[in-house]
Amino acid sequence: MTTPVCVITNAYPDYEGSYHGIFVRRTVEDMAERRWLSHVLAPRLFKQSEPFQEYPTHSVTRFPFPSAQKLLIEYDPVPVFRISALVASGVFSATRLVVSRGCRLIHAHWALPAGLIGLAASKLTGRKLILTVHGSDWRLAHERGGLPEFLFKRVALGSVRIICVSQSITDYLLRLGLDEKRLVTFPMGVDERIFGKSVREQESPGEKELSVISTRNHLPFYRLKDLLEAVLRLGERITDFKLTIAGQGSQSEELKEFCSTRGLCDRVTFTGRMEPERLARLLGQHRIYVSTSPAEGSSVSLLEAMACGCLPVVTDIPANREWITHESNGLLYPVGDTKALAEQILTAARDDKLLQRARDEGPRIVARRGLWSRQIEILDACYRTALQM
Repeated sequence: MTTPVCVITNAYPDYEGSYHGIFVRRTVEDMAERRWLSHVLAPRLFKQSEPFQEYPTHSVTRFPFPSAQKLLIEYDPVPVFRISALVASGVFSATRLVVSRGCRLIHAHWALPAGLIGLAASKLTGRKLILTVHGSDWRLAHERGGLPEFLFKRVALGSVRIICVSQSITDYLLRLGLDEKRLVTFPMGVDERIFGKSVREQESPGEKELSVISTRNHLPFYRLKDLLEAVLRLGERITDFKLTIAGQGSQSEELKEFCSTRGLCDRVTFTGRMEPERLARLLGQHRIYVSTSPAEGSSVSLLEAMACGCLPVVTDIPANREWITHESNGLLYPVGDTKALAEQILTAARDDKLLQRARDEGPRIVARRGLWSRQIEILDACYRTALQM
């Protein structure tokens, strides 16, 4: 017998080929194997998105609001009217979904705004709320304070269990006065069925060509132009060099134009969005993984690269320091410092011993505390505990 759960999320794959919030779909599919029947509720961001979809493992309902055809993470500044309309529409839809489907629990991905919707639906229906805090919601509350922090705290206090994807988020919630017993710290892990050192085609550190890869979405927040600026700084210091930029996003054409006008087309390849299996193989063909993101909850992209034996060169921020020890299993550089990034890429190109340590340690670190299967076990335990409360 299955137990119905209402899963409220800011992002879910919007149409065929979309990868927005893909981990939510993977989660509900895997939770179905543990007898949880998820009814997913998400905002309808794009006109081509279906308002309702039924699958063997779950259902998806998309509620309307004036989205402007944009992802929520792309709004800057936060559009108060649009988000208010989203919350109002979401609360109505969530309450109806919980009642009509007989959902026993509510699980919100992101405290803002999905968590606000979940909190209201929890109050109206008497169902327990479980919250997963990812990164953008915590970042908004932590950096802006005021109303975002107040709302974030209210959602957290209204949740019986909170899954934090990094220790930084857990520490922040403890500072807000949350009971440690409510908190579980574990990242959105790496699917060990796909990503691992076994995908690497060449184990020898002494590759002739320096290969660098970025797998972040092409959005302004992730600062991919910093990586291109660093490549320009490298100039002819590394002659046999290639950079692969996977993924896509609102900045894709702008980044390609930058490469074209700066003469980087012979060094930079854009692959577009890829299926996880193909991405794993591509990571296995590259020496260095670079992330220029200024903030993270916990970066699944970094964990995937580590699992595939890449040498990480990433921003020196708390979330990355949870996984990378500078000059031990990777390299750190200050956010936005393209000169330092270029120097660290150069170091990574020349230090074969560091490369070998990264290839040895990265997969072991991920296997110890960053696997997808373990995250599913933890979520299953949270659900079962909440039902008994």
